[in-house]
Amino acid sequence: MNAPRTKRFGLMPHTEKGKALAVAEQAVARLLAAGAAVCLEPDAAVMLGRPELGRPFEQWDDLDAAVVLGGDGAVLRAARILGPKRVPLLAVNVGRLGFLTEVEHTALDAALSRLLEGRYEIEQRMMLAAAVVRNGRAVWRVVGLNDAVITRGTFARIIHIEVRVEGEPVLDYSGDGIIVATPTGSTGYSLSAGGPIVHPHIESLLLTPICPHALATRSVLARADEQVEVRVEASHTDIMLTVDGQVGFGLQSGDAVRVSRARHRVRLVRLGPDRFYRELRMRLGQRRTAGREAESEAGTP
Repeated sequence: MNAPRTKRFGLMPHTEKGKALAVAEQAVARLLAAGAAVCLEPDAAVMLGRPELGRPFEQWDDLDAAVVLGGDGAVLRAARILGPKRVPLLAVNVGRLGFLTEVEHTALDAALSRLLEGRYEIEQRMMLAAAVVRNGRAVWRVVGLNDAVITRGTFARIIHIEVRVEGEPVLDYSGDGIIVATPTGSTGYSLSAGGPIVHPHIESLLLTPICPHALATRSVLARADEQVEVRVEASHTDIMLTVDGQVGFGLQSGDAVRVSRARHRVRLVRLGPDRFYRELRMRLGQRRTAGREAESEAGTP
């Protein structure tokens, strides 16, 4: 009879948060005690005093899951790195907002037990792929979970934005920029810029202008299988493409940014039913309504 395969897990703590590192230390001990194999990115392994567990991301393809310890920023980074590898992510909130996370760090032990036992579901969410085209040639490519944002610099003049979807003109205006968001990203920067909230299972690309100098310019929802092309014109070079608020590339007047659905999806570990609408209320400030609902469910008068 063959021995059961050793389960392999990666840990991705936010290395600039002391609490995340402390929780990671607990997770390492818990997983090793259960007989699992554990790896960390090399810098985190050194910070935890476990350099022997360090392993570059190029070698994380064989993991059963990765445990992400931090806030939404940590989840976005993990999605860009591990999404293409199809590694499921268990996101543990050690941050403030935690809209993308599944559990709070105080419930880590129970969550790891579920992970070890395989008692969880996988939710897949679309990601986007962006390419900067300059003089007919792609000069930068990147994937993201939330959004691709084109903006002018802090002191720069407005820029001109022309948007085409599958070659058809859709938006044409001057302003501060544009956000191309996934449904997951619709609750981020796009929401602050006046865009709608889109359920994460309604795959689409959301186009939200940033401070357009036009009364009739509004958000547009494109199909997920359509390619969006944004062409930028400006009298200056202070223009930036930023993906997930974490990685960026300087644009020039005349550049085109092509955004489409990525070929892979991020795989999120889910330990309970879909709580999207309740999370909206809890995380985006409508806590009183959510609190009354929780009391009602618990039978509290």
